[in-house]
Amino acid sequence: MDIRVRLSRRGLLRAGAQASAGAIGLGSLAACGPQQAAAPVLGPSPTVIRWAPWGGWPAYAGPNWPQFVQPAIDVFQQQNPGLKIKIEGPGGGGSFVPQILAGTAPDVFQDWAIAQYRAGGLVLDVSRYIQQDNLNYAIWSPGQMNAMRDEEGTWFLPCYVHVNAMAINLSALDALGLTYPAQDWTHIQAAQLFAAATGSSGGKHRYGYSPAFPGPNLGDPNSTCSYVFHLFGGAMVDATRGQTEVGQTNSYQGVQWLDQLYWEKIAVSGGGLAGVPFCEVGSNALVNYLKAWQDNFKWTFFPVPNFPAGQYSFEATDYYAINAQTKHPDESWTFLRYLSAEPAWSRWCMKHLLRTPSIISLWPEYVQTVEAVAPLVKGKGLQWFTEAAAKWGVANRIFKYSHVNAINTLNVQLGKAFAQTESVALAMTSAARQVDALETAAAQTSSRMSSLQQQFPAAGGQTVAQVQPGL
Repeated sequence: MDIRVRLSRRGLLRAGAQASAGAIGLGSLAACGPQQAAAPVLGPSPTVIRWAPWGGWPAYAGPNWPQFVQPAIDVFQQQNPGLKIKIEGPGGGGSFVPQILAGTAPDVFQDWAIAQYRAGGLVLDVSRYIQQDNLNYAIWSPGQMNAMRDEEGTWFLPCYVHVNAMAINLSALDALGLTYPAQDWTHIQAAQLFAAATGSSGGKHRYGYSPAFPGPNLGDPNSTCSYVFHLFGGAMVDATRGQTEVGQTNSYQGVQWLDQLYWEKIAVSGGGLAGVPFCEVGSNALVNYLKAWQDNFKWTFFPVPNFPAGQYSFEATDYYAINAQTKHPDESWTFLRYLSAEPAWSRWCMKHLLRTPSIISLWPEYVQTVEAVAPLVKGKGLQWFTEAAAKWGVANRIFKYSHVNAINTLNVQLGKAFAQTESVALAMTSAARQVDALETAAAQTSSRMSSLQQQFPAAGGQTVAQVQPGL
């Protein structure tokens, strides 16, 4: 069976009929991927490493998703015959925190939420392993490492790059008589085009632009819209991670730009490209886009607009980490290195999930690999995702102490700005004062521990203090 057939237009239709909602039926591609390797010759007592990967696997590969992943894991086990990887149920969004506190968590896991694990000292610092193996941090996307390292260590390593590019419905622009933008278009030109594409169709309002996610989520450093604080030269958090910069004019100008588009009903969250001519989309969901769009209309990927500070894209903090309580830290590191720093697993994900790799040296292979697997996307600007990873991507630093309280406070103020009950300037300067007060108080009272205790007062009969006595 040729894997390319599955992601041609006809193949997409066939796969879509078999797949669950939102998926493309990649489980049916398992037979086309690496063949099941012969069982490795293990010693009498192999070390078992428990691994819990990404929570989206069932949607992509169905209920038998571990069988889909297993061939790539077999490659690792052949290379490391003394180790056996036990694949466990997926998770994410901080779901492993209570398991770690209870002493039941896997050795290696995948997630995207950083604050909870870092605050409680729940993940292992892998800096010494990186130094020991003579690895260079330049292996990975700099935008992601900005969030995954701090002055105290390296706590997380990237899974893949999830960056944004613009998707444009060229058929819609043709029907409206609008000129296609230039690749170096500015944010002013973009806003004008978004407005020109806004109108009515069939008696219904037609929005011109769909950003990545709703504005009030901007306060979360993991939010796909949080990069807007950088558009005019600002930032969300300073280099110390103890003070917010959202009250600075050059930080909240990006919020003002986006807020105005929402207020004038030019922008809408969650719009699909069939109905909204300009949609900011992430490389993480490429399979879903191909299934939805196919060749029903003329479309392309395109670079994001230029702002005064340059081009910026969200960059996901999806990572692999080692449970700080693992009984097998060295062996867990060997597996983590395979997942994040060595090319075999990333190449497998490129081919089967169309994922943009975090390993910079693999970016030139990405377009060629995906176009071979999914001919539908050939010549449609796929290179702009790797361009985003190389030049535009930014993953915001997390707040050092108060974390959740700081994010919630910022989102409340952002909600006021987007509801226009307060001006953006007033809402953001007020947010900055409140967040900085929270950070100062948290630093003085060492409330990182109490914050976790409030979220998880008991885990398997043990308190947080008992599980993490050194904090």
